[in-house]
Amino acid sequence: MALALAKEIRMKFELKHTFDHPVDVVTREFLNPALFPHLQANMPKTMVAIAPVECSDQGGTVTRKTRYKPQPLIKSIGPKKVTPEMMAWVEESTFDKAARVLKFKNVPDSGRLRSLLVNEGTITFRDVGGKTERTVSGELKVKVFLLGSIAEKIIYKNAQEILNEEAAAFKSWLADKK
Repeated sequence: MALALAKEIRMKFELKHTFDHPVDVVTREFLNPALFPHLQANMPKTMVAIAPVECSDQGGTVTRKTRYKPQPLIKSIGPKKVTPEMMAWVEESTFDKAARVLKFKNVPDSGRLRSLLVNEGTITFRDVGGKTERTVSGELKVKVFLLGSIAEKIIYKNAQEILNEEAAAFKSWLADKK
């Protein structure tokens, strides 16, 4: 009976942003390691730290790991203070240059959260008349009975805020790029 109660919540999502630059410029700059300090400096509402962990360019693909420490959604759980480290995750991704598609998996740093939360998907870039449309799509799985649907809504809302702030910071990065 207990196994039947352990319900897994799954939520599919999609979020689009348009950048006023050609797709080749956008994808090149998206992969530029110098972008990370700019994003961190320009995302104060949602991020405490963004740092590359590793990156490897194999010619046709780029694989990388990037650590994100977000601003905590809540200040405390009971008497325990929630720190950015508790909410941190590593994006493990592979970008196919020819297809202009990045496949990602966000892995929580916390072992406890790692067993309860799965977030994976794709980021696609496509030309739309000299501009670039970026589509972030994927699935969020929260493996928590009863509170899973509440957690799903909170996590999704926060992810939207992070991605919208990141898109604005990326647009400012692209402002002088050709």
